Amino acid sequence: MQSHQAAEFQLIYLFVHLVNVGSFSGAAKELDMPVATVSRKLAKLETTMNQQLLMRSTRKLRLTEEGLALFQKYQALIAQFDALNGAPETPEGTLRVSAPISIVTALFIDVINDFCDRYPDIRLHIVQSNEEFDLIEEGIDVAIVGGTQPDSSWISRSMGVLDYRLVAAPGYLQQATPLQHPQQLAQHKIIKAWPLYNFSLRHPNGDSFYYDGPAKLTLTDLNGAIIAAERDGGILYGPELFVRQQLASGKLQIVLPDWQCEKRRISLLHHQRSQQPLKVKLFIDFMLSRADALFN
Repeated sequence: MQSHQAAEFQLIYLFVHLVNVGSFSGAAKELDMPVATVSRKLAKLETTMNQQLLMRSTRKLRLTEEGLALFQKYQALIAQFDALNGAPETPEGTLRVSAPISIVTALFIDVINDFCDRYPDIRLHIVQSNEEFDLIEEGIDVAIVGGTQPDSSWISRSMGVLDYRLVAAPGYLQQATPLQHPQQLAQHKIIKAWPLYNFSLRHPNGDSFYYDGPAKLTLTDLNGAIIAAERDGGILYGPELFVRQQLASGKLQIVLPDWQCEKRRISLLHHQRSQQPLKVKLFIDFMLSRADALFN
């Protein structure tokens, strides 16, 4: 009987780790066994329990109702078992982070460099993309996102809020049609940049305006859009924080300052795990510790 219970616990142990990691290949690497063995042991557990625990396609895993109940029942116990029997975890290995194309360069690069200096044995691999993709499927540990959270199964930690503004170079404004109301934007060269190609403005008196007109230039790289605006390319709708140096130096100035623009929240996402890997916890804590200085 005890032997049977030990064998069943081993299968449950594998199952909990599989759910935590989110993929068969990740669990195989963590448990140091072939992927085929992980799949075979999961099948044996499902046969033993006479229940389907996971719905799986080629690369994705989803818990069934029975699988979720089993995971919730044993995840804390497995975490305690690992803590008692494993060696102290060290901050090392590769940490995969996803982020929009522009935000790392414009906002986070110094903080990332500082993190690398503090934890030299952690290797950061940053995937920069403006497209939504399956974070688990791509093996992402932490995602930096703006706006709506793409996957509700991930835990969201707010870093700060970007305030948007209309900005342009003084040289452009001197030679362009005077701008006193958003309705006149159609008479100007507009630079659009991901993610807000169209935008809303609101005046304190209650007036509002939505611009969805044409653009002289459209880019997925916000940094390129800022350079274009600096060089008299037109009016850009972008985060004020990204152009604070240009505003301070006079290379850019705020257009229609009485009109309030949109706000876009920047968050860190990480997977729901019973025992967060140390490298992930350290990165999240480090980024959040620097957030106030970055966004204020």
